[in-house]
Amino acid sequence: MDLVDWKDLKHRPPDPRSTALTIGVFDGVHRGHRTLIGKITAKAPELLPAVVTFRENPKKIARPGSFEGDITGFEEKLALIRGCGAELCVIIDFSRDFSTMDGRSFMEALRCFLNPAYIAVGAGFRCGYRRDTGAPAFKALGNERGIEVEIVEPVMEGGLPVSSSRIRAALREGRSAEAEKLLGRAVETAECFNRGFKE
Repeated sequence: MDLVDWKDLKHRPPDPRSTALTIGVFDGVHRGHRTLIGKITAKAPELLPAVVTFRENPKKIARPGSFEGDITGFEEKLALIRGCGAELCVIIDFSRDFSTMDGRSFMEALRCFLNPAYIAVGAGFRCGYRRDTGAPAFKALGNERGIEVEIVEPVMEGGLPVSSSRIRAALREGRSAEAEKLLGRAVETAECFNRGFKE
């Protein structure tokens, strides 16, 4: 899997393929995340499956007082994304400049630098300055540019969506079996807490 920083995208050598993208924090790379990544890898080899994610969770920078810690460290996250079959991973540093980009400008940057033919986002997806663009608006922006945007419904478990926040709560409360069910793999609870979970 090739890695490229967002700020270096304009220097990336051109790929003959358009991309199939998915975008998110992907903390834990849980069952819901793997469904999104599966959508883009299903488009290969015609399209280049690419994940756009963050080096640091934006919540850690924007709301540090309420941030409970990462489920997976950065290198582990990349390894899990690679294991799902992504061929390109674009890493965003959540800088002040990036945080003030609105959703329309973000979509335009994706179009210019990654040439997506297809983008998969979760139903709860939001992007842009102060989260100004939700999934339906993002889909409309894609449609304006001839890009197929699929809004993917959440994976459900126990009547509720699989989410990173549910996994953090399960880990915090010592419910490791539930966390493993949501993640879809074994997890060392102590290691997760050592990465920054609050007691």
